[in-house]
Amino acid sequence: MNIQGILDTAAVQLTTFGLKVAGAIAVWIVGRYLISLAVRLVSAALTRNNVDPTILRYLGNIISVTLNIILVIAILGYFGVETTSFAALVAGAGVAIGAAWGGLLSNLAAGSFLIVLRPFVVGDYQSRPAASKAR
Repeated sequence: MNIQGILDTAAVQLTTFGLKVAGAIAVWIVGRYLISLAVRLVSAALTRNNVDPTILRYLGNIISVTLNIILVIAILGYFGVETTSFAALVAGAGVAIGAAWGGLLSNLAAGSFLIVLRPFVVGDYQSRPAASKAR
């Protein structure tokens, strides 16, 4: 058993892995910065166009979550994880969750319609008439 050969191989493997981890951390930091920049740009554009604050937050959250998922998948792909099988796993889980949470997802869709169609805006309220007191 050649101890020096094992140590040399281990050093090369650990160096390669360490560089990959450092690269993944760099991609994560840059990606998070770019995601926050994209959300800020979209929010600023929507604010300039006088979009309802509820829709503004809703779209900002959707964009942020979607881009974060894409960033994590990209980092996993960088480490050599097969992303096509990961995508199939996510799709299968989505179908299973959708079937199990049918009622919940219909409420989510109804809430999305309320936000998009905007029958109410921020600041709307209905005052109730004062109840007459029986004497």
